[in-house]
Amino acid sequence: MKELIPNIHEAKKTTDHYFSAYSRAYIVTNEDLRLSMKYMPENCNMALTVAASGDHPLFCSLYGAKHVDTFDISYNAKCLMDIKTAAMKRLNYLEYLDLLEALYNNEDIIHVHNIDKISNELSIIERCYMRSMRGFALFGRGGWDGKGNSCLPKRQEYQKLRELVKQPYEFYWTDLANVSACLVEKYDFIHLSNIFDYIDDGKIQFTILQRLLEHVNVGGRILIQRLRYGRPTRRLPVNHSFVKKIRKDDITIFERIR
Repeated sequence: MKELIPNIHEAKKTTDHYFSAYSRAYIVTNEDLRLSMKYMPENCNMALTVAASGDHPLFCSLYGAKHVDTFDISYNAKCLMDIKTAAMKRLNYLEYLDLLEALYNNEDIIHVHNIDKISNELSIIERCYMRSMRGFALFGRGGWDGKGNSCLPKRQEYQKLRELVKQPYEFYWTDLANVSACLVEKYDFIHLSNIFDYIDDGKIQFTILQRLLEHVNVGGRILIQRLRYGRPTRRLPVNHSFVKKIRKDDITIFERIR
């Protein structure tokens, strides 16, 4: 995949904006990924998920997806995701937690403890971008409540991920509305996080689903997860005979049945 080139000038103007090309990335997910990953189909060869904090693709790998592609509206989400995968090659579990804590709202990423141990695992473009963005916090959306956050990988999970994740995840720099136009593969599992909570127009939601279903294998699933304290996901209509809609917990699943 072609290396992405960020615009430093634009990034410096928009890191404080929500849902922008350079909005800050969440240091850690605020979703119960252990719950949603239970609905990944067995023998999942191909998964697609939002990059977000980098935890979504990691948990896809942890729960059995053999190949994982990612997308996000923000370039900073890619950077954080790549930092996490790089850290797993070089840092032990406690060093990993220390790194995340140090990254939270830090405006001088170059001097973050242990970043030097993993920097060579990042692309030159990412290293130059983060160096150019000194004075701007790239990571820090959401609440960071310390190393005991239940959404973080546990020690045993981290050790397993170190064995599983050897390369950065493929990344599409785009929003949900346009990601289907970027895709060339078909997937067994697509995790859309809680993005639909922020799309009020039901017609747009339906169009997004229609287009994504063209990239889902038979038996594959599209999963939407909402925050427990967030707005409920709008009722999503299904008028295709080859799709089954399932509601579980705070999760909506669209399963392709033929």
